Amino acid sequence: MSNLTFYEDPEDIPLPVAREEMRFESVQAEPYPDGRRVKLNFKLKPFMERPSVEAWVTNASGQMVATLSLIEAMDQEFDFTVHLRGPQPSGLHTLRLELFYVADVEKPDEKQIVDTRTVEFVI
Repeated sequence: MSNLTFYEDPEDIPLPVAREEMRFESVQAEPYPDGRRVKLNFKLKPFMERPSVEAWVTNASGQMVATLSLIEAMDQEFDFTVHLRGPQPSGLHTLRLELFYVADVEKPDEKQIVDTRTVEFVI
């Protein structure tokens, strides 16, 4: 759920950006104490066109253990819980995120990637 921010000075209001300038403002990954879930939080810049996000987690041996897709975001800030697959996770894990738009409506599988982030965490 988003918090409403009120601005007294109109100059302080963040302006929406075009797709070429779209970026993640922040990304965090926090493992839960059970070691099987990870809290994922990210914030986007204000946008004109609704972006999409792909996220995936790999373990120390490079195996993908979690994925998440967000199609055409309607908000700027998100909290998700991803569940790690496989045997009891341990050690170094890597979260990767791609912020993208569909490059062409005729080819919906082609992405225009505008930002990427990588966050490492240990379970």
